[in-house]
Amino acid sequence: MDNGRSVRDWFLFSASRLTVTGILILTCFVLLTVLSLLPIPFQSILTEGDTVETLFQTLVSVLITGMTLVVSINQLVLSEEFGSLGRQRERMDKSMAFRKDSEREFQWTGPPKPERFLSTLINTSVDRAKTVQEAVKGNSDQLLQDRVDQLVDRITTSADEITSELEDAPFGEFTIMQAALSYNYSWKIYLVRRLYWEHQGSLSDDEQEAIDDLVDILELFGPAEEFFKAHYLQWELVNLSRRILYTGIPALLCSIYAALYLKPEVVSGTVLSVPVLVWVINGGVTFALIPFFIFTAYVLRTASIAKESGAIGPFVLHESERAPLINWDE
Repeated sequence: MDNGRSVRDWFLFSASRLTVTGILILTCFVLLTVLSLLPIPFQSILTEGDTVETLFQTLVSVLITGMTLVVSINQLVLSEEFGSLGRQRERMDKSMAFRKDSEREFQWTGPPKPERFLSTLINTSVDRAKTVQEAVKGNSDQLLQDRVDQLVDRITTSADEITSELEDAPFGEFTIMQAALSYNYSWKIYLVRRLYWEHQGSLSDDEQEAIDDLVDILELFGPAEEFFKAHYLQWELVNLSRRILYTGIPALLCSIYAALYLKPEVVSGTVLSVPVLVWVINGGVTFALIPFFIFTAYVLRTASIAKESGAIGPFVLHESERAPLINWDE
């Protein structure tokens, strides 16, 4: 992965949303300040008419509209938690059905914590892959053995990296989603099924059964990832609405104060060859836009997760997920 891609991934996924918000705030203030250094008569523009008052009145209207939108977001999130008894029972039945399926694969109840459950799924897939490797050791098809060795090596390496990330990762943090997105279960299912069909003629019943068992555990990863993704995004929306409200009220008060009392004639002087009035307005506008920057930071990550995760199932939508785990040209 090149540096540009790494920086992009850090900004969209790994970085704290407060850190991204801080970067956006700083960028906005710096850009406004740089623009104020251009050969444009800012002082005359600001002192003529009611430019400052109109600017902050507009920001007041935008903030009120945005905070109303936050209430709508909360209602959307809460609506998923409300429902009839029948609907809640149906959700419970489907959750228990998935739990029973996973218990049959794990041969025990499995851990209740999301991060431990994902780790168990991943480690079980590694065990199943090694079972396939052991099963084909006596096979006369040397190419099959080589391809299985490659597959097991890549699955094991990927699992070690992801399970280390999941250690003590509390649910609600991006770490769990990042690990789930990194496992590429759809691509692994495709590779295992392709391996089966290309070597079907040389596979014994036990070897076919071992391959089917590996596919079965990989198939469980899909609904688990989607379930955790849905709840993670729900938590993100709650955090987003809270932080917009926490910053929106001070930003609204600041904008109202500036619209009422910030007059060009009461602010004079310069700092670093820039009028103090310009510094004050830049700071006030940047402060008023903080809720918007928070919204931008969260939407960047949630939208990117939705795009990167794609659709549940055996289809691989993103070229970046099609890692060459097996050299098919041998």
